[in-house]
Amino acid sequence: MKINQAPVDATRYPYYLGDSWDYGYRSQRIIDRITKDRDITVDDMAAMQNDTYNANAAALVPYLLDVHLDPLFARQGQWLLRGWDFTQPADSGPAAYFNAVWRNLLALTFHDQLPESVWPDGGDRWFAVVRSLLDNPDSPWWDNIATDDNQETRDEILAQAMTNARDELTRLQARNTEDWTWGHQHTLELENQSLGTSGNGVVEWLFNRGPMELGGGSSVVDATSWNAKDGYEADVVPSMRMVVSLGELDDSRWVNLTGASGHAFNAHYDDQTGMWVDGETWPWVYGRNAVDAATEDTLTLHPAR
Repeated sequence: MKINQAPVDATRYPYYLGDSWDYGYRSQRIIDRITKDRDITVDDMAAMQNDTYNANAAALVPYLLDVHLDPLFARQGQWLLRGWDFTQPADSGPAAYFNAVWRNLLALTFHDQLPESVWPDGGDRWFAVVRSLLDNPDSPWWDNIATDDNQETRDEILAQAMTNARDELTRLQARNTEDWTWGHQHTLELENQSLGTSGNGVVEWLFNRGPMELGGGSSVVDATSWNAKDGYEADVVPSMRMVVSLGELDDSRWVNLTGASGHAFNAHYDDQTGMWVDGETWPWVYGRNAVDAATEDTLTLHPAR
């Protein structure tokens, strides 16, 4: 299980805290967004939580653009990467294509040489692994061991990954690359963990919600993770987002993934989900006056007599 950012330098700290730390792509992006020449506002922090920049794409795309593809049909996918800013909102065509290339690249590079139980999930560890291989175009890892008479190189595998991704998205979405979106394949379904897994279609329809189209991805600040072994659907997401203003608590914001009620027929069962998907937040008031002004219903409990 991946642990979050290492809080200490293991070479200087004498006690064992773990050995599977995050590789720091998300934290570096946060550091890059925090500037020292101005104060950070609540709006700045809320926007930062929804940052979808993919550092893996920034490292890999220059290599992908250097590969010549034939035929034109395959190059049409590759062209999406030209001028891309490496962000992954739900409506992004380049993000849809890049993540399909990434998934196919991992399969072509590692599935033939690793047992299925350790096939790449596509997260930050594999960002680092592939980045280390990019400067070694003749590494044995690029070779497809099923082709005995040929040793594939980096650029051959990159070309095949892009060709496969073009074909895959044509099947999954559309022939026209301008119609591709990342959210079309990167979806989330909220599954009730009791009745939502009953096996009864009608009951599951009542209690589950989705699918919803998401931006973000694995090992980015907006961490809507997906597993490259299984597909593009989100399998881990933030259960809530919150920004606390210590200067003025009434300026704080938050949003829940679902709602405040566990009752599927209550209006508050999933009334926050749409805002969560859109990256928006609700006021999270604190002071008495602000709470009174925001109050819609009051529950009064009387002791039994």
